[in-house]
Amino acid sequence: MDYQRALIYLKDQESRGMNPGLENTQQMLKYFPQFYRDFETDLQRVCVIQVAGTNGKGSTAYFLASILQAAGYSVGLFISPHLHDIRERISIDKKWISRKDFSTGLRSIKALAEELLKRRLITQMPSFFEYTFLLAIYYFTRERVDFAILEVGLGGRWDATSAITPGIAVITTIARDHTMILGKRLGEIAGEKAGIIKTGVPVVCGCEVGSIAHRVIKNRATQARAPFFNVIDSKNYLVIEGYNHSYHCTYTTETDDYTFDIRLNGIHQAFNAAAAVKVIQVLSHTHKWVKVSKTSIGNGIADTFVPARIESLDTSPRVILDGGHNVQSTRALAHFLKEKNKNLLTLVFGVLADKNYRGMIALLLPYIHRVILTEPLSERALPAEKLLKFFKDKVVLVRKNPGDAYRSARQFKDDILVTGSFYLVGEMRKIILAGR
Repeated sequence: MDYQRALIYLKDQESRGMNPGLENTQQMLKYFPQFYRDFETDLQRVCVIQVAGTNGKGSTAYFLASILQAAGYSVGLFISPHLHDIRERISIDKKWISRKDFSTGLRSIKALAEELLKRRLITQMPSFFEYTFLLAIYYFTRERVDFAILEVGLGGRWDATSAITPGIAVITTIARDHTMILGKRLGEIAGEKAGIIKTGVPVVCGCEVGSIAHRVIKNRATQARAPFFNVIDSKNYLVIEGYNHSYHCTYTTETDDYTFDIRLNGIHQAFNAAAAVKVIQVLSHTHKWVKVSKTSIGNGIADTFVPARIESLDTSPRVILDGGHNVQSTRALAHFLKEKNKNLLTLVFGVLADKNYRGMIALLLPYIHRVILTEPLSERALPAEKLLKFFKDKVVLVRKNPGDAYRSARQFKDDILVTGSFYLVGEMRKIILAGR
């Protein structure tokens, strides 16, 4: 199986959707040692950090990886979804898995799955997400990383990443998203996210103290006898000073102070960075071999780059790309636009049909002058014309193809904002970068 055949095979698996439960993935991991020499020993020596949450989990995972790499450790990072290239999902020390390692690893995992299915030890072949997760674990252990940072794909309780017991778990924020799967109430969603909590495993929580989500997660941790740590509370607080292109932050905890600069856009990234710092602080106490200096924390945070999270491209006109696709993430984007006095923007907007696009649009209206409505490259995309009624007082064009939408937006010469869907932003980013 070469790389192109691997992509075709995974595309076929993606069309099957998700597999219910963790049993198949757990069985696959159980039999890894019989198929892959020294796997069990290698996995036991890797410190796994599992990161869940509605928003901020990707950025927090990137901050963690960058901090630990700055401290001299080898760090595997598993994220989803990808923007342009599926190999973005699996990296070590900020370098994507090679095409060769991707295809040979997938071939090996497929062979194991076929054997276990034949022996009736699993009930079906892995899903798309399960394959990428198993490939990440295979690759990280083979390359003998010190840390494996696993971003949860969806929810937590039944996510493939929960097939492994981590050294520490992180839940960033809770908001309404994927409500058809996770539930419509914040308590229900928090309960699904809290499914990552394992007996005795420390939990770091970024939810507002006293909120429904915080109460649900803390109660679950108490039931599991899992040490529980808040990112922000009366004894842990964050002071943020904004500058032209960065935020200078001081994070004070019960035992120490940390000072760092963030070069990502949006004040919310300071809280994601603080969550990463809290994780490092807890790990340094629970895993005595973990040694991370304040200098490494500062350097790691300053060096963190996360694409498509209020990313500003130095084009003409300038383009702001944000993959936010729910009300909470759009609120963070709107806060940034207000902070930087961004208005009279040309908005390129497309969204999936199951999102709260009405709430997202309401937050963006004060900052836009004209609108180009388009459609993400997804079967779940909302037809662009269905959005027209929400922009009655704006100049609106419909360009269903993202490339046509970008070309139309450029004609107006105003700064361009592209948002509404991670799928849309990924495609638009590829178009823009290719045209530079």
